[in-house]
Amino acid sequence: MMELIAVQAAAAAAELPFLLLQAAAVVGIVSVLILLRRDIALDDPRYKIYYGIVFGATGFLLTLLVSEFIKLPSKPYIRSDLLFLAGVLGSWQGGLISLVLVSAGRLAFGGPSLFGAALLDMSIISVCGIMMYGWLRRRRLAELGIWEMTGVFAVRISAAVLALSLLYILSLIDQELYLSGLGRRIFGSVVGLPMIVCLFVVLRSEARAREEVRRRETAARTDSLTGLPNRRALKDHIETAMRHEPAVPHALVLIEIVNISDVAACEGEDWADLFWPRLAREVCDGDNSLLSPSNAPRSFMFGDTTLAVVIEGVSLEKSESARLMMHLHDGLSAFCRSAEAGPVPHLKIGAANLDMLSRQNVASFLRHLSLALKGSDNPVQIFPFSFAEKATRDEGVRQMLVNWIKSGRPPICYQPKFEMHNRRMIGAEALLRATDARGQALSPYYVLEIAERHRLLVEFEWSTIEAVVRDLSNLRSLEPDFHLAVNISASSFSTPRFGDRVVAFLGEMAVPAHRLSIEVTEMSRVPAIDIVQQNFDRLSEAGVRLSLDDFGTGYAALTLLARFPFEEVKIDHWMTSRLNQSRFKDAIALAFESAERYGAKLVTEGIETEEQSRLLMQMGIRFGQGYLYSPAVPLDRLQPRRECA
Repeated sequence: MMELIAVQAAAAAAELPFLLLQAAAVVGIVSVLILLRRDIALDDPRYKIYYGIVFGATGFLLTLLVSEFIKLPSKPYIRSDLLFLAGVLGSWQGGLISLVLVSAGRLAFGGPSLFGAALLDMSIISVCGIMMYGWLRRRRLAELGIWEMTGVFAVRISAAVLALSLLYILSLIDQELYLSGLGRRIFGSVVGLPMIVCLFVVLRSEARAREEVRRRETAARTDSLTGLPNRRALKDHIETAMRHEPAVPHALVLIEIVNISDVAACEGEDWADLFWPRLAREVCDGDNSLLSPSNAPRSFMFGDTTLAVVIEGVSLEKSESARLMMHLHDGLSAFCRSAEAGPVPHLKIGAANLDMLSRQNVASFLRHLSLALKGSDNPVQIFPFSFAEKATRDEGVRQMLVNWIKSGRPPICYQPKFEMHNRRMIGAEALLRATDARGQALSPYYVLEIAERHRLLVEFEWSTIEAVVRDLSNLRSLEPDFHLAVNISASSFSTPRFGDRVVAFLGEMAVPAHRLSIEVTEMSRVPAIDIVQQNFDRLSEAGVRLSLDDFGTGYAALTLLARFPFEEVKIDHWMTSRLNQSRFKDAIALAFESAERYGAKLVTEGIETEEQSRLLMQMGIRFGQGYLYSPAVPLDRLQPRRECA
């Protein structure tokens, strides 16, 4: 027996150069495959098929080359190594493909003689290789070491011996053939070790090279100071979204800190590097973030002063989505005030749709959007997709503003205000409801931004006052405290004799002054100058109601409340919608207490559910408005009544 094994070992040694040449060819073929397919990852499922084809085709060709030896005990080719490695690297897909091709070669060139035994032998070795794939996949290719290579080689020898022994036990081969094959497989397996080592070294080197490339690419797409994805990553993300999800609307939001240099000078040069990641988490991360997780928000560092956020499922042409941007601004402003002990960062937001964007003009679009945001003083601005279209659309809105000013009849509707416990209407707020030439709704914030940019804001606000006062003169059977409210910015209050002009027009139209309420939006900074104080004093003395709108979401709320005699303080519906969160409930309670201390009543906007109404009344708040009670309606549908609704 030992003599026969020794003879086979000597024969295997003589064939060693030929076997090593085959092994080198296999290593070279696999290396070429990896080099040609560097466009896909090494763990891509396609590689399983590639490995199966490479090892199977190689086995098929080698079977052809050694076909004259197939019927003899001596078969100088590395069939077992090919089948085993196809399973190790290609899982069941690669192992099966390789088994089919090698078996086909064996049947075609070796005939049916002992084919059943050969097929069982090859199948056992393939299965052992496939089992090793599960072990190997739990290890990173880049960290493969000598122990892993030795383990694979040991299993390879064991699989070959196991297959041959099983054939002998099943009497599919005789003892002479068994001992002959055993000697060849044991001593000929010396070829398998260098081939396995070389293949794994190639795979490990390739994996390390790819990881290094991935690290460099990640670094190139990451802001080095904040750790957030940068502008290049933003461009790639937008292009990917446009390619893979063309039917899903996307919006891009730019959040800029206007006074970043002032805050950084006080807080330290590294302040922004720490603040931006916190701001990004506040916007995007978790169930309590400012944007819903269903919108899949992704944040990017757009520049030193700007954060970019991409959100899904939002079309800014819709007024409620435009309102969402205002809510985002309010929430971020509240976060900035609560997060900083020193100077408060002041923000402005620019947003645009990405629906019609193509991969070719992403970079140009981002550049134009950045410049448009820097050129705007509005805290919230919605930009259209095309800036050429924007110029045309802006001009159309400017023309509408001019016409409204000339006619004194801007398109307004009224949202009623109610005493919540009995649903009695106590007043209504004038809201702009304009449409463009195509009949699409125009965001009030967009219209006001155009008015401010073209120095038409003061005249437009005056035309709104004229319209509201005329509507008051046409209403009959009013309750004693019923009033109509109009939103007026700091620009009008900074106009000399604005208060006198309002009082004179009320007298001209024979409308009692207390029927008009002027809501000062806190989102516009009210300058501390004598003209402003004189206008407030004149209106208050005449009996015009003064209201502080969006309390707590803009500039110096308590300072304004202390400076001017407001009769009413309004909470924005962004805060009302978060009434179920304890910190916002506490903020509303604090606003209610502040209003009470200064003799003003608190009105909550945006009440949409009975639960919100119930919670607010439990807090002692009496007045509110929102869709629960009524949407904004035209004047002819506004029905102030003495009896309860």
